[in-house]
Amino acid sequence: MKVFTDTNYREHGARNLVEYLDKEKGLENRAGEEMSDEEIEAFIEKSEEYEFEREVIISPQNGTDLSDDQFSLYTRQVMSEFCKDRNTATYCYAIHRDTDHPHAQVALTGTKRDLWMDKEDCEQLRERAQEQFHDQHRELTKELSHQFEQTLQHETTHELETESDRDLDHEQDSGPEPEQAQAQGPDS
Repeated sequence: MKVFTDTNYREHGARNLVEYLDKEKGLENRAGEEMSDEEIEAFIEKSEEYEFEREVIISPQNGTDLSDDQFSLYTRQVMSEFCKDRNTATYCYAIHRDTDHPHAQVALTGTKRDLWMDKEDCEQLRERAQEQFHDQHRELTKELSHQFEQTLQHETTHELETESDRDLDHEQDSGPEPEQAQAQGPDS
């Protein structure tokens, strides 16, 4: 499964980028929570202070199969890894499904030194995104397999209970055994 990544940077604040990212359903912060207007403004002010912003686009090949929650988690995992040793770097992002290829668009801000990426850094970001995607895909597969097994077990148990109920109903519908009918006699 492939993951497409792209990135670019600009030496100015992130206001235009953030406003663009906010077009569809809002921005999310590093915790995956929707950002308030105050948080968005604080992010923009920080970017203006640093006078540097970077945009990252992450688009897994099967993005259409991911829920927004899965896409959000995946994006945060990739970006948290990227920001780990970059002390001033922070980000917000949005999931966009307005194209044939759903993608996360990330706005980063920080010092030029922390956001600088050479060709090798870009390749490492792509590799990290690929690894995170495979890890998440593996976890999702395990979870779905577990859910399938539970559903199958529940259906099997339900089927056995239904069969048992049908057997009991059949025994009750057929009336008393012939010996019991004779023992009761006509006057019983």
